[in-house]
Amino acid sequence: GRVEEQPGKGRQPAHHPSSRMNPSVIPQKELVYNGLLPYSDRLDREASGLLADIKSNLSRAVLLRELWPGVAFWCKKLLSFLKLYGRRFSKDDHILFIKLLYELVTLPGLEPHMMQSYARLLIQLLKKKELLSRDDLQLPWRPLHQLYEKVVHSKTEHLGLHLLAWPSVLQSMFSSRYFPASSTKEMLDEWRPLLCVFDSVMQKAISTMELFLPTIMPPEEHAQGFRLWFDELMEFWLSVQNQPSWEGHLVNLFARLANDNIGYVDWTPYIPTIFTRILRSLNLPVGVSHMVGLRYLTNSYDIGHLVLWITALLGGPGNLAQKELSRLFNSIASFYHPSNHGRWQSRLMRLLQRLPASVVRRAHRERHAAPGWITPVPESQRLTDEDLQEFTRSLTGAALLAMFSKTGSTDAAFALQNLALLAPQLAIPPVLEKTYAAMETLTEPHALTATLGCMIGMARSLVAPSEHYPQGRAHVLPLLMGSLQGVDPNDFSKCMITFQFITTFTTLVPLVDCSSAPARHSHLSEVCHRLSHQAQPNTFRYHLTFLRSTNEGRFRKCKCPASCIYCHQSNRS
Repeated sequence: GRVEEQPGKGRQPAHHPSSRMNPSVIPQKELVYNGLLPYSDRLDREASGLLADIKSNLSRAVLLRELWPGVAFWCKKLLSFLKLYGRRFSKDDHILFIKLLYELVTLPGLEPHMMQSYARLLIQLLKKKELLSRDDLQLPWRPLHQLYEKVVHSKTEHLGLHLLAWPSVLQSMFSSRYFPASSTKEMLDEWRPLLCVFDSVMQKAISTMELFLPTIMPPEEHAQGFRLWFDELMEFWLSVQNQPSWEGHLVNLFARLANDNIGYVDWTPYIPTIFTRILRSLNLPVGVSHMVGLRYLTNSYDIGHLVLWITALLGGPGNLAQKELSRLFNSIASFYHPSNHGRWQSRLMRLLQRLPASVVRRAHRERHAAPGWITPVPESQRLTDEDLQEFTRSLTGAALLAMFSKTGSTDAAFALQNLALLAPQLAIPPVLEKTYAAMETLTEPHALTATLGCMIGMARSLVAPSEHYPQGRAHVLPLLMGSLQGVDPNDFSKCMITFQFITTFTTLVPLVDCSSAPARHSHLSEVCHRLSHQAQPNTFRYHLTFLRSTNEGRFRKCKCPASCIYCHQSNRS
């Protein structure tokens, strides 16, 4: 099938007359930062010429069936184009590129390394799901399923004949949102006979369903979608109590279904069972027993999918999921204490870190996301301010305990940062209290390091002009003054986190003279009036104290030898 390229016919010049993009054509998604480049006025011609070169030569190589090096070379050029210019092509070109790559990936007998390179490019083209709707693009599912069977369930897989990363690349490529509406029934007709809890083939059936069953569908197509299998698979999940190997795949499928159809699936009867199973999957020691069976460690639910599932259950009348979530964190809060440390710690910290971030993404999706083809969340199921406040209360206690964990304060800082975005009036005050207490003591440097790290993450929420926590800006100067004790060369980690803290706040709040602001602006709030009167003397005093701490007092206490070059230069200066 390989045809040698004839000299002079394999490539066409990049800048031919038809290389310029039609001004009426709207590109799918450009890189906005390219407009800031000094030669941005030449990017239009440059990108249009390169795109025309890729389109003409890639189509020519496909027609000549020259998979190597022709198709492979121009696919790499297309991937490079995506990195440099984004999706700077029309919707029609976008659809044609996806269909071409889909055909190339599913070619029978294709070499694995070439298939993997085509799959990576296809993943990039399918990544922005808001650009192409189900009406714009539909892909057949059977060729991809045949490829999946060949790679994942091959008889020669254990011999190492496939690349180790290839199965994960293949799983990342699945585009079930573009499968036809009739594909769900076709899949169930093929895989439903494999559903037997007493046979190992159940693992194969559930794992395949997790990847292939479409869940993003308009409400009028739900009868042809998840309603065909939801009740049946939920009965399977409720009937097993011994955590079989396929249960994790089923939970992943339920999590994807819940996230894609918030408000269209009635989870209320199953919410208590869901949170009970989640608590059990955390593998926490209870009572005097500190041993957990190895089976329960290997079959634990994936934290990322659990977070998606919990986030999708929140909201709605009564908000039953939030009540169960509060009970869950009340029961596991003691495991976040710094004195409790074990193999369960990493899963608990990942849960604490990812759950607030997922709720922030959902709140942004419901309140600020641009309208698109994906079905929006119904008004009755959207998260209200009261829901976000209750969610913040349920996680703040665990996050405050995790600040001083033996594994570090990074996870707690991420959690508190997102909680401060949701409800700053509830998340910021307790962290401020701990920060001021850590600044006043000299015997607990680890507390100062942990609290400053958390305050760095919450800095934007603290200084933002928000109606929920307007007094936050009044704490900037006291925090900057109190942080100066952290400038200590004998404790490198504390010194670096202090400089990062100072840099963050001075970047968000420029230190300028604002004493004349009340005379020039008549619409200032009471907080702004108070700050304008206090800022000038405090800012000047902070500058002097900071310079004295860095150049005189702190570095003269350095315990380095007398021959230390840095201390010698500092003392001389």
